[in-house]
Amino acid sequence: MRKPRIFCPELSASSYKCTNIKQIHHLAKVLRLKVNDTVELFDGLGSFASGIIQDIGKTHINFHVNDIELTQSPYQKSYQAIVPYIKKENLNYLLQKLVELGVHSILIYKPDHLDQSLAKKDLSKLNFRLEEAMISACEQSSCNHLPSISYFNGLGESLDAAKRYDGFEGVFVLDTIANQSIKDDEILNLDAISIVTGPESGFSATERKIMNELELRSLKAGHYILRAETAPIVGLTMFHNLAGEY
Repeated sequence: MRKPRIFCPELSASSYKCTNIKQIHHLAKVLRLKVNDTVELFDGLGSFASGIIQDIGKTHINFHVNDIELTQSPYQKSYQAIVPYIKKENLNYLLQKLVELGVHSILIYKPDHLDQSLAKKDLSKLNFRLEEAMISACEQSSCNHLPSISYFNGLGESLDAAKRYDGFEGVFVLDTIANQSIKDDEILNLDAISIVTGPESGFSATERKIMNELELRSLKAGHYILRAETAPIVGLTMFHNLAGEY
């Protein structure tokens, strides 16, 4: 039986004190773990270790940390997803799947065609939930690398950030009106790849102008129109396959 996995952002000492109430409830009340039971701790940066429960309280669990090890990403390339805010449940699902597919970083932008369910909401309050969903995906999938995540007021701002990260050579837009398919000769010599996708209602004229001025390459990810939460997953999977990473 696989050990329970717990996100531990400070995995650098022989002991760790967990004060996350949700984690404490899950371990003590749901899994009913006791003193001397073992879990796996990971820091989201590649390190993991065995943690032996030393003490369980209402507001804390103390672990003794054994044998910290470091794992490398199993993927040859670095992948980035530039995606819009979409319906909360769909965005949670999308981020969990991107974690499972080994994405390195996620840039979330507020699209011009923002879904009406989000139009009057404070999007900053959603961000914490998104980060929780990513941690949960790491715990469940045995991924030891938690992607970085950043938030932007528009597509232009997110693309500016992507340019600072690695230029535009490896930035591809997955677009319903694109005519060109993803080909292996476009990516084999790239170390970093970014995929840009739009919301359910598509890119606005202003967003298309921004991408055209930056001369970003547009690609299609299939024969049919994909949902906003599906397109990044399909696109990233296709890039993995072309790079021989599966």
